[in-house]
Amino acid sequence: MPTKDQRRELRLSSRDDDLITEAAGLLGLSVSEFLLDRAVADAEAIVESHRSITLSERPFERFLAILDAPVKPLAPLVAQLRRARPLKHLD
Repeated sequence: MPTKDQRRELRLSSRDDDLITEAAGLLGLSVSEFLLDRAVADAEAIVESHRSITLSERPFERFLAILDAPVKPLAPLVAQLRRARPLKHLD
């Protein structure tokens, strides 16, 4: 288990504090354990949902087909590249 060497503080209403304290007690946890467990679980779910994409079969097959298709250069991008000045290297 990693060393707990960081500290967070938060301000909350008496109502929220009472509710959190009751919920932690019902689970047999300290308020700190309850808050940390919930925060870490929610943080992991949020980060995972932003790091991955899940597709059903049809969209996944379409996605793969697009990836496998030959690249078609975009005319405006090609035109811009032709107009671009050469880069100067600064040493």
